Order: sequence, then structure tokens, then C-alpha cells
Amino acid sequence: MPEPKLIRAAGFKEIVAFSINSIIGAGIFALPATAAKLLGIASPIAFIIAGAVSLIVVLCFAELGGRYDRTGGVYLYITEAFNPGIFSFLIGWMYFLARLTSVAALSNAMVDFISYVFPVGVAGRIVLILLTIAAIGTANYIGIRFSTRLINAFTIAKLLPLFLFISVGLFFIDWRIFESIHFPGFRPLSQTLLIAIFVFSGFEIIGVPAGEILEPQKTVPRGLLTGTVITIVFYFLIQIVAVANHPALGSSASPIAQAASYFMGRTGSNVITIGAVISTIGTMLALVLAGPRILFAMALERQMPSLFERVHSTFRTPHAAILFFAATAAAIALSGKFAELATLSAMARLITYIGTAAALLQLRRKKPSPQTFRVPGGAFLPVLVILISVYLLTAATKAQVIAGAAAIVAGLGIHAVRTLLPESSGRKQTPQL
Repeated sequence: MPEPKLIRAAGFKEIVAFSINSIIGAGIFALPATAAKLLGIASPIAFIIAGAVSLIVVLCFAELGGRYDRTGGVYLYITEAFNPGIFSFLIGWMYFLARLTSVAALSNAMVDFISYVFPVGVAGRIVLILLTIAAIGTANYIGIRFSTRLINAFTIAKLLPLFLFISVGLFFIDWRIFESIHFPGFRPLSQTLLIAIFVFSGFEIIGVPAGEILEPQKTVPRGLLTGTVITIVFYFLIQIVAVANHPALGSSASPIAQAASYFMGRTGSNVITIGAVISTIGTMLALVLAGPRILFAMALERQMPSLFERVHSTFRTPHAAILFFAATAAAIALSGKFAELATLSAMARLITYIGTAAALLQLRRKKPSPQTFRVPGGAFLPVLVILISVYLLTAATKAQVIAGAAAIVAGLGIHAVRTLLPESSGRKQTPQL
């Protein structure tokens, strides 16, 4: 059965904005302190290396994104490579769960940023979270054109304060501070990379709404790579400005805002704080666009209830999936358990990277696609992605391992129930060209 018709309205600039929005979130406003604490003035080196590692993974996603014009992203790639089954379900489930918990965690981070400028009580926190998630859910409910335009606007709005921070801060750097820089030791560099790589993540959701992207076989690879390179440059320059202008960056609770205060005063600090709020909301917009469409793709394969494959007759959006995602994210955000559940994000992303690289190797053999974008180097980069991801998994904390195992067990339970239902006999989508 063909995928229910969605509107193709997102072009190259929307995918670039979507990529930047998905990667630049709340993390960059806190990571510079952690990196500086571990590496000092050598910390910008970690951002270059982390960016290079992320780009390796992005290249694999770009090749897979160039193969398909249907909704689903990683879940679709796994399903196409290994057929619908428990493996594709678990990847889709973890993929979805990471997006859900990220929205819950980010909504709380947004309120924390706001509280730096305006006091926010318990009631105020609840109202802000509910209003924000409701507004973002509504924007996605009423159509891909509106939501992508909003993402474009938020991308510009989040980059402006960061660009101001970089362009002004560079003039206040005493470059002699870097004369004593040396390549960092392996252990502190590895610790920093483990954190930095996750701040570079988010790109994995770009292929999810492919059913609503114009010429996705060309647009997704180009837009994804362009957005990622822009982000790497921004992150590197932000760290240089922060570490050079803030003498106690490693112990700062709000590193970017406090660094800005050294050369732009209180006004600069407030501008960066407002930028952090905008950045967080922009990332949430991207996540709420992608998350429900994972449910939509899984429902088309009869691995989620058929309710989630419904498309609104007027807005042409997966409205039931959007409503469920927004309501569940709000409930988690207000439960106080988002921090524990957010530990799933790290493991889920790594599992996703491993599955994606494996799917790419399988699809090259199973379904050659010589006319679409292809990563050079044969099997080298996909195998490298698997090795890097396995290495990072070995560094997972006990809390992350427990959370990941619990999520997998819960997913297995849901899959078992689905296989017992009459409507769960699997069906394959056919491409909608």
C-alpha cells in the first residue's frame, strides 16, 4: 500500500535550517565549560575532532537519505535493509524514544534559561512548558509549510546571537594565550570527545520527513552536509572565543553568557541567554516535526497502531501521531523524570548509528543505487562508524546502560503485543514518487 499522500514543501534551504536547528540546541551553551575544564585552552581542538567524527557519520546518513523519498529516516533504512522485524522495530522504538525524551528535557532547559533573566516559580514552569509544547505541536499539526518556515526563522534567530558573540569576541582575544597550546592527552581528549560528539548529534532526524521534501534524493544529502559544516565552524569559533575571553570558563555554570559579559557587558549576557531560549525552542520544533513521523512510518509497517498512519484531510500531516507525541512529551516534562529518561538519548543515538552503518553496507549489496549520492572509500567509513559507536558505548555510564536496557525490554514487550494483534500482519510501503 502506498504511503498516504503528504505535501512536499521543504526544499534545500529548509533542510539546511532543519539540520542546523537539530544540531545546535541547548548543549552548546553549557559544553564550553566542560571542555575547558578538561582541556583548557586546547579545548577547541576537541571540537574540530568531534566535528570530523560527526561528519563521518553524517556522510553515511547523507548516502542513505539520498536513496529514499519516503518518511521514516533510520527506521526506513533498517526496514529496507533487513525487512520489517524485531530489529527494525527496536531501532524505530529507540529512535522515537530519544526524540520524545529530548523534547521533555529541552523544555525544562528552556525554563532554566528563562529563569536566568526572569524568576520562574513552579506554576510558571508548568505554564511555560505546556504553552511551548502546545504551540510547537500546533505549528506541526497545521502543516509542513508553516512548520518549516518557522524553523527557518528560528534558525536565523538562534544564529544571530551566536554570530554576534563570535564576531565581537574575536576582537577581544589576546592571541598570545594560544602560544603555549599543545595537543591534549589521550584520556582528557577522549572524555571531552564523548561529550562533544553528542552535542554535534541531531542530524540523524533529517531524513525522517523525506515524504515531505522536494527532490529528497538530491536535497537531503546536500542540505544535511551543508548544515553540518556550518555547525562545525560555529562550534569551533564559539569555543575559541569563550576559552580566550573567560578566565574561569571551566567552572562556569553559564559559560557562553558569562564569557559574553566580559566583552559586551550585562546586555551581551542577556542577549546570549535569550539566544539560548530561542535555540532550545528551535531544536524542539525540529524534534516535534521528526518524532511523530517515526510513529507514522512504523504504523505503515504495522509495527505501531494504525491510528498513527492517519493523515489530516486538510493539513496533510500525521495529526494523530503529532497529538500523541506532544501530549506524551508534555507529560514526561512535567513528571520530573525527564532527566533520568534523557539518559536514553546517548545510547539510543549510538545504537542508531550502528544500525544505520549496517543498513548502508547491506543496502549497497542488496539494492545498488549508483545514480544517487555515494560516500567514497567503499566500506571503510561505515565500518569506522560502527567501531567508533561501539567504542563510545563502552564508555556509557551505569545509569545509561540501565536506562537503555529498560527501554529495550519495554520495546520488546510492545512488539510482542503488536505481533498478537490481527492488524499486525506486516505490509511493505511502496515508493511514492
